[in-house]
Amino acid sequence: MSEHGPSIPGGRRVKAVQTTCRILTALRDLDGAGVTELSDHLDLAKATVHSHLATLADNELVVKHGDSYDVSLRFVDFGEYVKSRVDIYEITKAEVERLADETEEVAQFMVEEHGKGVYLHKKRGNNAIQTASYAGNRKSLHCTALGKAILSQLSRDRVDRIVRDEGIQKRTENTITTREELYDELDRIREQQVAFDDEEILSGLRCVAAPVRHPTGDIQGAISISGPTTRFTGERFDEELPEIVRGAANVIELNATQLSERS
Repeated sequence: MSEHGPSIPGGRRVKAVQTTCRILTALRDLDGAGVTELSDHLDLAKATVHSHLATLADNELVVKHGDSYDVSLRFVDFGEYVKSRVDIYEITKAEVERLADETEEVAQFMVEEHGKGVYLHKKRGNNAIQTASYAGNRKSLHCTALGKAILSQLSRDRVDRIVRDEGIQKRTENTITTREELYDELDRIREQQVAFDDEEILSGLRCVAAPVRHPTGDIQGAISISGPTTRFTGERFDEELPEIVRGAANVIELNATQLSERS
């Protein structure tokens, strides 16, 4: 994945489109809402909200249930299209599912876009705990093993821009919150090709991840295994799981290379 910036420089922004994007995001965050709730939540006039919702409904991008609106299934179509454009998606999906079955924990694959980590695929093993992440969910990169694995493979200039734009917010007592700590951690990950999340995004949750590179050499994303601190401890957390995720990353890279050579 290329080291693109968070936005397209130059060009006039269209205020009405910005408002539409805010409304769609609010509908997702609120799990559906009516005109009055959206108006209060976004500090917009009810007439403005209603006009945007009516236009979105005409384009089948929202649906109305009684007095409440929600995003429509058209976004499933968009999501599947976007995933299909990641040329190694099927390879990563197969490896994520294999990891989940083998470890019986949560396995995930993440890519970077606009300075955020985006979960592309997730599979829960038979003994896995419930986690809040889902395909399409966006997270800060500095506080997840997946995100740090990706950051470790980006140029320092790109990491600097992400830190500048996204910040280094504290999520738990263990979250890295300074540039110095983050850069030291990224140096270690780059050397060992494995990243750890030791209760840095959620207390009681640990994660081990490895970066995955595209045949072109660019960072494609990262693959991980997550689980509770009670099971992710000692030699399993320090040695066994790192070896497993590094092996999974290697499988994806080899299969992607073979796919690229056949194309």
